[in-house]
Amino acid sequence: MTKDRERKISAIVVIRRSARILGVIIASFLLLMFIGQSLESYPQSEPIEPIGVIGLALIGIYVVAMFLALKWERVGSFLGMAALGGFFVILFLGLLPGNVSGGFSSKGVLNPLFLAFWLPILLYLLCRGLERRGRERAKAVL
Repeated sequence: MTKDRERKISAIVVIRRSARILGVIIASFLLLMFIGQSLESYPQSEPIEPIGVIGLALIGIYVVAMFLALKWERVGSFLGMAALGGFFVILFLGLLPGNVSGGFSSKGVLNPLFLAFWLPILLYLLCRGLERRGRERAKAVL
């Protein structure tokens, strides 16, 4: 019984660390891309469309949420899920400017790069679900 419990706890620890590592990697990548694009010395281009600003704000909220999830997993994962969900709605409708077709296509919602953003959130939710299930089983035994 003790070995089984220790395995479950170690699995939760591995899932949590994987979520944290992936979240920091993805958030850092997005942050560095934004900083690099902002520091470019190219001549100013046209102003960003309002829906593009909303998309950037949602991705910015996602970045903050992934760093927030390091301290408060629940708040960070739910905030990241809401921000990424909003971004995917915009992506699905094809409202983003550029080479975005929208819908369920490789240039829309099924873009592998955008789907990778969901990995840390799903791992945080999996970790939370496993912990809750373990607590419920412990209560049932008592």
